[in-house]
Amino acid sequence: MDRKKKKKIRNFFFIIISILIVFLIFKHKDNGLIKNEENTAQASTENRNKVNASSKKILTGKTIVIDAGHGGEDIGASGQNGTIEKDVTLAMVKNIQNELEKRTGAKVILTRNDDVRVSLADRVKIAEENNADLFVSIHFDAFFTNEVEGITSYYNKKSDEPLAALIHEHIFNNGLDARDRGVSLGDYYVLRENPRPAILLELGYISNSTDETRMTSEEFQTNTTNSIVDGLIEYLK
Repeated sequence: MDRKKKKKIRNFFFIIISILIVFLIFKHKDNGLIKNEENTAQASTENRNKVNASSKKILTGKTIVIDAGHGGEDIGASGQNGTIEKDVTLAMVKNIQNELEKRTGAKVILTRNDDVRVSLADRVKIAEENNADLFVSIHFDAFFTNEVEGITSYYNKKSDEPLAALIHEHIFNNGLDARDRGVSLGDYYVLRENPRPAILLELGYISNSTDETRMTSEEFQTNTTNSIVDGLIEYLK
């Protein structure tokens, strides 16, 4: 074999070896990149899980009693479109319970889980026996004329006024298109006789057709639930 042929063969093998080396280098880098991406994704997922787990523990050790007004033969007020107060209060408290349990570690107790009548004294007793950190009673107002409308938050003890004001502020912070009737002193049994911090929310006038339509809408139920829960978290944490 002459010198030129030998040189060509050497060059050929050199090229092949070079291509193989380059291929192996890029394959190694790709594997490293894939592993890094996998590790990053795994770390991101773990971080999200840690955040979610942390948020669910934000009110661990706290007890919140949510009171659905009326129930059983006590239907409360009724609207022009057939809405019954005892039904919408129960729907709202269940929404609040679900959201609190999803977002915090609080123990949430309902004074009633179904369409049953619970005495005012028993509602207060539930809060007292469970050493509740907060008691929130949900109602919908009514008047003998249908022009009156809006949302009012009530407290009885002066020490509970900041809580009522905070929850009321959160309710209207979500752009709610309703009349703001403010925060007021209320002489309600579940507030007056309650040894635990307690407020009562009148979330619209069921006797007003506009308020009635709003209170039964999914948007209102969702937004107002989230606002109340946001306020409770801010107050208790």
